[in-house]
Amino acid sequence: MLVASCQLLVEGGRMRVKDPFTEGEEPINLVPLTDMVFNLLIFFMCATTFAQVEKELGVQLPRTSAFVPMSAPPRQVIVNIEENGALKVAGETLDPDGLSTLLKTTLAREPDTGVVVRADERSQMKYFAAVTRACKAAGVPEAKIVYLEEAASP
Repeated sequence: MLVASCQLLVEGGRMRVKDPFTEGEEPINLVPLTDMVFNLLIFFMCATTFAQVEKELGVQLPRTSAFVPMSAPPRQVIVNIEENGALKVAGETLDPDGLSTLLKTTLAREPDTGVVVRADERSQMKYFAAVTRACKAAGVPEAKIVYLEEAASP
């Protein structure tokens, strides 16, 4: 009975009986697995694109307790309203008329461009109203306003 469970192995021209009870199995080689994991990690790190969102660091967004996920469409104009009412788009300070002109030319090139407004919570409402008037004059179909969730930190 014991002989039936043994295996015959040929090593160097000689036959050897391998007993599974006395001889342990060879350990599993994990080197190819770790190589594959590192290759996948490198591939995904190289293939991932990191979108840069234009943010004026001095702008403090107002907080709210409602959660609304913000997904950024690929084509959008981000308007930052600073505390003193300065309007910044792509690092350039504009007046409301200049913003309206910029939006008109952008919408003429790409009609599905969205507008995202980032207003400082310390700024006055009249500055936000000037931006919405400029968006309306330019024919922007929808402008979105950005705010932080109450529990979020700046």
